[in-house]
Amino acid sequence: MRMKKLKVSLSALALLVGIGAAFATTSKRSNEDRRWGLNSSGQYIEVGSEDVYDCLPGGPVCTATYPTDVNPNDQENDGHSGIAEPTSIEPGTFLN
Repeated sequence: MRMKKLKVSLSALALLVGIGAAFATTSKRSNEDRRWGLNSSGQYIEVGSEDVYDCLPGGPVCTATYPTDVNPNDQENDGHSGIAEPTSIEPGTFLN
């Protein structure tokens, strides 16, 4: 009886350790995104929180926000798998 209880206890402990290890090794996507301004030549320029820029009305894309591992100018070679769509778009014409 004592051995059976020990076997059940060790099995339960192994299950909990396995679940904990699975959560500990899961990669987490950064919650921070990067904002990019679309200039007149069609290239994105990274816009930091301290940068000053204007969005004039009338254009389709002033700024676009992408995940941190995406470079919208070179999505084939950035750290993100596949082609990423922006998480948000601010319409207008970008001026920096």
